[in-house]
Amino acid sequence: MKLIRLVTGEELIAQVSEFAECGNVVIDEAVMLIPAGEGKIGMIPFMPYSDGSPITINERHIMFMTKPNEELYRQVLKITTGLETPSSKIVV
Repeated sequence: MKLIRLVTGEELIAQVSEFAECGNVVIDEAVMLIPAGEGKIGMIPFMPYSDGSPITINERHIMFMTKPNEELYRQVLKITTGLETPSSKIVV
């Protein structure tokens, strides 16, 4: 799962399933991050009016891709799969 910033300023969290020919990136299970008040982030499906199949984005429309932090990753995983994963922090 990757955090993707598009040149339009949208931020997505998605599975990057492959790097296709001609500089395209194929993403799946994408959610878009939106501001939701002071210090809060909301999440909505990216392209909710599509049929849900993987989406191809040309790499020239991507500013960068990086790994999301663990807390954000767990929240997105819970939303997209319904699974809740425990934190990897050691509790003493």
